[in-house]
This record gives sequence, C-alpha cells and structure tokens, in this order.
Amino acid sequence: MPAKTMTKTLTSLAPAFALPVLFLGYAVVANYEFISGLGRDLAKMPQSATAYLSGEAAVEIDAYYKKIMPHRLPSIDLMGAARYLVFKEGRKGVLVGKDGWLFSREEFEATLTGPANLAKAREGLLSVRDALAESGVKLVLLPLPAKVDIYREHNESGAIPDDLAKLYADFVSLARSLGIDTIDARSALVTGKDEAPLFLTTDTHWTPSGAARVAEATGAALGKGTQTFTLTLDAPQLRDGDLSKFIVTGGLAPLVGLGPETVVPYVAAAASPVPDNDIFGSGSFPYALVGTSYSANGLWSFAESLKSALGADVLNLAEEGRGPVAPMQAFLASDTLRDSPPETVLWEFPVRYLGDAKLWSAEVKSP
Repeated sequence: MPAKTMTKTLTSLAPAFALPVLFLGYAVVANYEFISGLGRDLAKMPQSATAYLSGEAAVEIDAYYKKIMPHRLPSIDLMGAARYLVFKEGRKGVLVGKDGWLFSREEFEATLTGPANLAKAREGLLSVRDALAESGVKLVLLPLPAKVDIYREHNESGAIPDDLAKLYADFVSLARSLGIDTIDARSALVTGKDEAPLFLTTDTHWTPSGAARVAEATGAALGKGTQTFTLTLDAPQLRDGDLSKFIVTGGLAPLVGLGPETVVPYVAAAASPVPDNDIFGSGSFPYALVGTSYSANGLWSFAESLKSALGADVLNLAEEGRGPVAPMQAFLASDTLRDSPPETVLWEFPVRYLGDAKLWSAEVKSP
C-alpha cells in the first residue's frame, strides 16, 4: 500500500479508535490506582479464609473499589456521552435514531424471532381465552405497536419498521382467527401522530396522548357505558427516559440533548357516585385491565383514559417489569377472578415481547 494511501486510511480510522484508546488508558491508570491503594491498605481487608469463602471479602473489596475510585461512574458517563455524540451509539439495549430519538433494541430483535414465536403465541392466547371463558369473562386483546413502527421517520435501520408492522398485523390476525376481539391500536396511533406526541423521544413508553388515542379506539370498538368520567390534567412531571440511561446516567444527559421530558398525566373523576366495588366481595368491575408498564404506570394515564372512553370503571391489574404474560397468569390464579370476575378483560400486549422465546414458557394457571 502506498505511504500516502496508508496515511489517509489511518487518519480516517483515528476517530474510531480514539474512544477505545482513551478508555484503555483510563482503565490502566484507574486500576493501577486501585491495586496500589489496596497494597497500602491491605491490613484493612478481611484476613480469614472464612470471609473469602462466605463472600464477605468480596463485598468489602467492592466497597473499597468504589471508595478509592469515586470518579469511576462519572468517567463511564463521560465515555457514554462521547460515544453518543461522536458515533451515535449507546450501550446494549438501545438503538439511536435520527433527531435524538432512541428506540429499544427489543423492538428490532422482535423482527428476528417474533414470527417464529407466533405458534407459541397461538397456544398462549387459546389458554387465556379458554381460562377466562370458564369464568364467563370475555377477553379483548390490545396489541401495542412498536415505537419505531409509529415513528419510522426517525429510524436508521432499514426495513425494521415494515417488519414490525407485519408482525403486528400477523398477531392481530392470529387473535381474530381464534375468536378473540382485538383493538387496532396501531391505526389509532398512526392517524393521531400529527396531532400530539404519542411516544416519548428518549423513553420506551407512550405519552398520555398516545394512551388516550388507544383508549378512544377501545371505546369506539366496545361501546360506551352510562357512567360519566371527566378527565382533568394533573401536575406536570419530569421523566428521565429509560432508554437514555443506556447512554448516560448522570447529569450529562441534558448536555447531550437527552434530558428529562415533561409528562402531564390525566385524572379521571366520576361525574356521579360510582358504586362501591369490592373486588374481594360481591361487587365486580365491568372491565379489568391486565398488561405491562404501559398500563401500570399512572404517568401514562391509560386506565384513566379508558374509564372516560368506555363510560365505565376499570380495575387496573397491570404490573411493571413483568411483561404481558406474567400479570395475566397472576390474574387467572387470583381470588379476584374466582370471587368477583369482571365482565371483560382488556389485555394490553406490546408486540415487541413476541421476540422473547421464553415469554410463554410457563403454563397458564387456571382459576
């Protein structure tokens, strides 16, 4: 290779190697500081073999590591910020789109394994449908589309949004072929995206406006009851995006354009007294909502919007951090279903979870 060409090539590669070299240099210096400090303070460390066998020593050494290197976490944040600004990349778990938009890697991975998992999804949906039917409860599926599908203009990963749209359509078709009523949340979000932000830029979740759009579609499909609920705005709250934490976790986030976003939740107030529904007694709710953090977190106001759109009270049994299937299994095994079953169960189900091969591994428990 000519010297001029080699020089040009090395120059073009320099930015790509800059961060790894800096990080390696930091690691060498930092760990030299740790080891030399540990040598000086060795007498302070546990001396007995029992302490090492029981794990006590490991805990103390870890605490010592953090104490002697207080700059460790800020340095990691600094490297994360630099990697984001220079290469538009984050740690595993996030994919960086255009204009500061962040997307969950789970959405992209769902396109690889989701279609193959539809057979398992069929068995799971059948089990839930039949278990609820035994108690005289109707199942309505609320599949939620991927964020990158709705905001595909901010995507930089080719045909991924189209693949996710197909996965969504296949899941809806599957449910309907089993006689399960399904709400088309995707169409509601696609048609409403120009009216208000429907997903947060740096977070996996939707906004209260996005949740309200799907609630309205649910009310239009299922009909509205006689109870009137009035939606009012609650106090604004700042939300640190759960996806931005894969890039920076400290005070650097606002400096790289990943600062907290403002969310204004809704509160649903009944216009007339609502009967005292005791879920452990004879009373029952017309609707129960089962699902993920999209429903469980009151910040998104999905249950509140459903009350208004359905004209009926909604028992919110969704759970955070457990996916869509585990909360449903818990409900099927609960005293609530046995003693005071709702008329209808709304099952909120993000399609990105279809990429999880272990999603349906546990058997659905019958009531």
